Amino acid sequence: MLEELKEIIEDDADSEESEDKLETLETVELTIIVPEAGTLITCSDPDGFDQMPVPEIISKSDHYDIEKINVNGTERPEAYWKTYNTLEYYSGVRVETGSSYTVFGKVKASPGYRFNDPVELIINGEEVPMEQVEDYSLEADSFTFYSDIRIV
Repeated sequence: MLEELKEIIEDDADSEESEDKLETLETVELTIIVPEAGTLITCSDPDGFDQMPVPEIISKSDHYDIEKINVNGTERPEAYWKTYNTLEYYSGVRVETGSSYTVFGKVKASPGYRFNDPVELIINGEEVPMEQVEDYSLEADSFTFYSDIRIV
């Protein structure tokens, strides 16, 4: 019993030490590619897994990227076109010049990194308001965000 307790204490110490070794990221920079006017967004899955096109989000660092999910054996970024007010996935929507559309995404830290809470998020060169960055994971290695993208 005493040996088991010693192992538990050592494991906890190792876990704390490994967390201390993680580099904390204060700023995340992303580029969301603006779709062309006339692009049709489709989705029939209630969870948005078949939404097309998937928002194209480019990370400005190799320390983080958009989380990937596996849907029916196919990997895709965890990013969606989704209304903020109703949280419904856009479907049958043709994007129009001068209109804004909301992108939701989940950012995941690379091994050895974690995010500050709050993290400064910059999308397409503009800082995103802090209230649009949420749902930090317990390990601080992921968070979700939403951002409006204007079609020009």
